[in-house]
Amino acid sequence: MKNSCVLALFAALVCVESRLIDLSHKHGPDGIMSFQMPHYNWTELFKGDFQPGMYVKVGAYSTGEHGGTHMDVPAHFSPNGMSVDQIPLEMTIADGVMIDCAYEASRNRSYLMPTQKILDWESVNGRIPDNSAVIVNFGWSQYYNSFEKFMGTKNDNIYEFNFPTLSKAAGDFLYEQRNIKIIGTDTASPDGFDASGLPIHMKYLPNNRLILEELKDTGLLPPKGFRLHASPVKFVGATGAQVRAFAIVSDTRDLECCMNGAVTTVSAFALVLLSSAFVFLG
Repeated sequence: MKNSCVLALFAALVCVESRLIDLSHKHGPDGIMSFQMPHYNWTELFKGDFQPGMYVKVGAYSTGEHGGTHMDVPAHFSPNGMSVDQIPLEMTIADGVMIDCAYEASRNRSYLMPTQKILDWESVNGRIPDNSAVIVNFGWSQYYNSFEKFMGTKNDNIYEFNFPTLSKAAGDFLYEQRNIKIIGTDTASPDGFDASGLPIHMKYLPNNRLILEELKDTGLLPPKGFRLHASPVKFVGATGAQVRAFAIVSDTRDLECCMNGAVTTVSAFALVLLSSAFVFLG
């Protein structure tokens, strides 16, 4: 009986290996900015010996809100919406799914992700859970160092921009039928800048959903099974801010893998439970 209990506990024990995926571009003076906003600028204020033998360097930086890997918050499209400093921390963290549209976008830079693409994803991976972050990978971050390739034009005219986006129907479906709280893309926007009027921004932001834009390396994400973190500095009154977006991907392994040293991070709770069982069983 004792052996059976111990074996059952061993069978239930899992090990978890976590890895990080950095989803943010460096934010520097050559980053892509939206709406003709000022680029990042850093100015040295002091460099040298603050005291004998104590080297110190300090500076000041400035940047437009909407550019680089950044978050749009409700105040961006709603007069009474929350500004960046008012966003609860829990709104910026969510279990994530990745919908891969890189193949379609590689064949058509004007690609609009349809609702059917979401349904196809769900037929393989299951229903998208409520309050998820949905990240759409268009394979676009590879073009980030070229404004022309990334935006589809040499000119800083938003009505000439041409890059893959979500269709209005797909955005509506994710909001209305799947109740997601974050939508993110590796392009400049989930909306196209045209006569459609930015329908995803108009629907999501006034209703306290968040938008992430210009993400990096989204193609490295698995279809599901990761936790997205995208928390901005609490800039007072801001309508958007750069984020250090990243994903924590957790892979479970069986006990045999753990015993072989293939996994380094073990479920602490499971180990405590197992230790307690040995004491209890004598």
